[in-house]
Amino acid sequence: MAFVTVKSLENMQQLVVTSGHAFVADEPPDAGDGLGPDPYELLLSSLGT
Repeated sequence: MAFVTVKSLENMQQLVVTSGHAFVADEPPDAGDGLGPDPYELLLSSLGT
């Protein structure tokens, strides 16, 4: 069974943990730190896969 958890970090960053993987999602530098894909990039990548 697949699972995803999301934990808020600092300055708009989110730690995303799935079964076997973890990464940081973030907003672009104008709103966040740009340390990871933003929500729109995550949505588009999920549709592409």
